[in-house]
Amino acid sequence: MTPKEVEAKLKPERFINEQVDPEAGAVDSCNFGSNVDPNDDECQGRSSNHEIDQDELSMTSKETSRVRMLRVMVAGMLVMTGLVTAIAYYFLNGEEYQNFETAYSQFARTLGDAALEEQKKIKDALVTLATFVTTYAETNNLEWPFVLVPMFEASARNIFELCSTEYIGIQNGVPNEKVDRYLEFIGANYEDHVKESHLFKYGNLNLLDTNTSLYRPYFAKKAKEGTPLFPKDDDDRDVYWVRGTMQSPPMRSYAPMINLNIATIGNNLALYDSLVNLRYESLYSTVRPFTALPADEHAKIHTGDAGVLHPHTFVHHPIFERVHDPTSKIVSIITFTTAWDASMRNLLPDNVNGILCVIKNTCDQVFTYEVNGNDAFYLGDVDIHDPKYDDLEVMVDLSLHTHQDFSTTPGHCKYSMHIYPTDTFKKEYATQMPETFAVTVAATFALVAIVFFVYDYLVQRSNKELTKQAARSDRLVSSLFPRGIKEMILEQQDIPTRKQNKTVAASETTDSSIASSNNQQFSPMAQVYSNTTILFADLAGFTSWSSTRTPAEVFELLETLYSAFDAIAKRQQVYKVETIGDCYVAATGLPNPQQDHAVIMVKFAAECMAKMGRLMAELVEKLGEDTANLQMRVGLNSGPVTGGVLRGDKSRFQLFGDTMNTASRMESNGVAGCIHASQATADALTAAGRESWLAPREEKVVAKGKGELQTYFVSVPMKPERSSTTASIPDQKNLVQLHEDELGEGSY
Repeated sequence: MTPKEVEAKLKPERFINEQVDPEAGAVDSCNFGSNVDPNDDECQGRSSNHEIDQDELSMTSKETSRVRMLRVMVAGMLVMTGLVTAIAYYFLNGEEYQNFETAYSQFARTLGDAALEEQKKIKDALVTLATFVTTYAETNNLEWPFVLVPMFEASARNIFELCSTEYIGIQNGVPNEKVDRYLEFIGANYEDHVKESHLFKYGNLNLLDTNTSLYRPYFAKKAKEGTPLFPKDDDDRDVYWVRGTMQSPPMRSYAPMINLNIATIGNNLALYDSLVNLRYESLYSTVRPFTALPADEHAKIHTGDAGVLHPHTFVHHPIFERVHDPTSKIVSIITFTTAWDASMRNLLPDNVNGILCVIKNTCDQVFTYEVNGNDAFYLGDVDIHDPKYDDLEVMVDLSLHTHQDFSTTPGHCKYSMHIYPTDTFKKEYATQMPETFAVTVAATFALVAIVFFVYDYLVQRSNKELTKQAARSDRLVSSLFPRGIKEMILEQQDIPTRKQNKTVAASETTDSSIASSNNQQFSPMAQVYSNTTILFADLAGFTSWSSTRTPAEVFELLETLYSAFDAIAKRQQVYKVETIGDCYVAATGLPNPQQDHAVIMVKFAAECMAKMGRLMAELVEKLGEDTANLQMRVGLNSGPVTGGVLRGDKSRFQLFGDTMNTASRMESNGVAGCIHASQATADALTAAGRESWLAPREEKVVAKGKGELQTYFVSVPMKPERSSTTASIPDQKNLVQLHEDELGEGSY
């Protein structure tokens, strides 16, 4: 890699005027101690102001003490008022919350008891209808599965009204050896049986598709995706659980539901096997959308969008061959289908809204209803209750089974209802009384506080508090801006002088007030400083070092260095402009002209580098051994700059111009541990008789926007007792290697 290629990679595209620190400002070179320069008029003037402030505070101390006592008394009254208000608000809120909890508990128990009662009615109805069918077959000496109960729709209607079910059906268990006889039996009777049920329910056959060719003279199975609807069940089974003609509501056609093998649907086969094993239990299937009624009839049953298929559960119970014979064979299975919202309707008053009922089962399904008055609205297959009401949950176990294997029964789902309130329900029991009481009391004492603060303001005015604040403002502005700039700011703000015995509060000289002056037609606060030297000092290796350190360690390093640099700058009359990350920016020749500005800046840079060497050695133990490897890379340039204040929020003193940009290029193209100077700075040092400090750089630097530049390394002789290191000129032969090392570190 050639030197030019290395140097080209070392040129970060930084623009000093685009990376300003909004909080930076001028360094206050005066302090009110032993270091005050007796010949510095500015320091002496500000010291006098400090003494005036002390006299004012001493003269008004007695009245200030009285005001302080009144403040304590008023503060105590406000605290007591706040305490009393908070206690009253707490108890009033507690009473409202108790009313809310009581009402919710009553309504939740009503819903839970109704749901449990609904399941009891369903089980009782199943047992009753199953016994009736067995009794009919046994009384008439009928052979199973060749059993058809006349007027089955009449028996089903009573159960519909009692249990709010939507479908009742009987699935006959057809042994393999009786399949042909059963198909012949159903084929001879299905048409009359279907017509009978239609005539009973509707009084006519208008809704029945009488095309008997739709009847399928074989056992069908539930179709899977990509197969014909209801294909033939060709599987060889011991028993076929076939849906015959005993089902309600009436079928709309003679096919395809007749002779459907229900065991081919979902997990029904496992559930039917469990029924045979457990015998006297009623088992529940998973939840799935279902409708057995015409759309217009189904819409009347459920609340909400008619197009939504509400979740339904199938409840199954065995039918025995003989009545009251526990050893008899299970010959058929009776099934009820019910929607869960049926047990939640017509239970609460019309004005009670916002109670959630979450139905869960052991088959990992969950769905939620919101009960509003007499209606229950299906919200979806998710649990959407607010977790903040978990402590108010009312859980109802909807299982009515006693068998020891019930919890692990294949195909069966155990259900429970979880009831929660909502914010809508809670709002019905909330009043404005706690807030009204709190606001009334607070407003009363706020009026007392306002009266006191008005009095306090008048007393402070009589004690010239505003004079003290004006002095503070003066010191604050002096620390942020050079003296000439400060006078321009104060003049534009039209601040009366102290001689006129008028003062201005500190808040009137803040950044926002300076920004407001933009609305006035003032000329810009800026001037040209013709002879200056600008310094950019960056920490080589800081990026890689900081990437392995905590934020606290990074700031400890920077604060240690910058504090030391600030002290040196104050002593050598160097103006600190700002810090940009790990880059320190300073200037000489402003705000006051300095004839040897380049010499002063070089000495400052050399002393900072020496000071950094000592500090890094001290910080090694705390911040790690690689801390000692950090070095300063300094760039200098001399020339004119424009300095001034851009009015706006957080205004401050800033420098602009090509001199600033070139100084930045000197730093970015420099070498760690060295002072890299431009031709302009070299000329200024030569004019000051410091030519011996300079060593021309062998290769020219290609700077962005400047082309090839001849630059110099600066070496400053320093006293041995002040530093063990010096700012030296690098070995020109090893300059390329130094650049490559810095690139490897990923420095700024």
